[in-house]
Amino acid sequence: MAAPGEEEEEAAAAAEAEEGDGDEKALKRLEDLVTELYRFRDRLPQKERPARDAPARDAPAREADAREADARPAATLLADEMEKTLRLMDEIEVSPQGRGRALVLRARALGVSPAGRGRAEEALSRAVKLAPGLGPAWLRLGEARWQRGDVEGARACFAGALAHGEDAEARRLLSMALRAGGAGGALRESLAQAEAAVRCAPTDGRSWYVLGNAYVSLFFAGGQSPDAARRALGAYAQAERVDPEAANNPDLHLNRATLLQYQERFGAALEGLGRAAALAPGWEEPRRRHAHLLDFLGRLCALLANRGKLRGKRRRGLEGPLPPSLLGPLGRGLRPSPLAALQPGPNPQRVLLGRVLFTLTPPEGVPYAVGVADGAGSAAALTIYNAAPGWGVLVGDGLAVAEPRLCHHLHQWQGKTFSFTGIRVPSPLSLVVNGRRPPGPALAPARLALVNDPAPASEAPPP
Repeated sequence: MAAPGEEEEEAAAAAEAEEGDGDEKALKRLEDLVTELYRFRDRLPQKERPARDAPARDAPAREADAREADARPAATLLADEMEKTLRLMDEIEVSPQGRGRALVLRARALGVSPAGRGRAEEALSRAVKLAPGLGPAWLRLGEARWQRGDVEGARACFAGALAHGEDAEARRLLSMALRAGGAGGALRESLAQAEAAVRCAPTDGRSWYVLGNAYVSLFFAGGQSPDAARRALGAYAQAERVDPEAANNPDLHLNRATLLQYQERFGAALEGLGRAAALAPGWEEPRRRHAHLLDFLGRLCALLANRGKLRGKRRRGLEGPLPPSLLGPLGRGLRPSPLAALQPGPNPQRVLLGRVLFTLTPPEGVPYAVGVADGAGSAAALTIYNAAPGWGVLVGDGLAVAEPRLCHHLHQWQGKTFSFTGIRVPSPLSLVVNGRRPPGPALAPARLALVNDPAPASEAPPP
């Protein structure tokens, strides 16, 4: 026979177990209501569907059949359904111990519509006060703060989740938040968080994807190191290897295409942009950039073939011999060489001198392309990076390039062939124009903002 004290302890334990079991059933009912609300949203007519403010991870899969449009706007329909769901959730009782988790589910319901955004953040704030160790509450609160522009508050929430335990999603989100408007130390810390996410979840393609983005940001902000570019491409490839779903992420293909285009791997860039457009038919960005790149390559090849469309005496004057004085400070220690004397890759101790035949700037502004004639009958395209928007050269100017890195481009896409001789110039300050170095303001540091960084669910950069 148990002692009186033992009987009380057993009774308390039994009551606690019964209460916990009741909470699990109640929370399951709440979750089912939220799931059904998102299904309702996803059944709304596609062209009437309101913007999705809740992170994509909270949305169940879209259903194939959309119901017929109601006479009321979709946003009103969804807001009404959200309020109906909230009333049903209020009828379900949860113990004080389960209240924090219930508030997270309530915030998910409120997040289905922009009309509930403010109340969702309030619910999550209450959740972390009631249950400070509840990681999902910290993460969703951080996302809510980020969506209204409070990046510092978002970072604090993601760090708060990590204070209560290791979590790959918290690492990923903190990495993204650190990159939002960050530079220098913030970008290095962003990389450290992305690396920690990979260690925490090495088979999660999302972690490798965020690591790739961290390296891309560091590449553009940190001197465009070839090692950072190599590591970024490696991380994207690993994301696809460990997680088949990563191959269906249009952001990954767009981000990788951005880096490939900057490396002048134009064929691979076109393939990536085309893949992103195919995976996200309603997303204009990859489709627009794909068209722009095709147009840029086509115009560049045509202008080189036609020598900038120059004719007669003017063309003959630009294609004739160039005076050594145009070399300026590059006239000492370097050997002037026509294009025919250059080898693919770097050409140490040599300098190319030519006259400008044409200039070409794509809609995104990068690269600034200049056609040059070398005075010996050949022409090439200089693709100049990190040039300030107000800087440029004129037809007829003399250009000298020290130790030019030559590339014979040959890219094909759906029956189109783009073939030309190119020289990549990393900075306008490495040129000599009419015998003089360009002024310092000719240089614009490369900057990259990930398109979807403010939306924690995904990331993608512009060119």
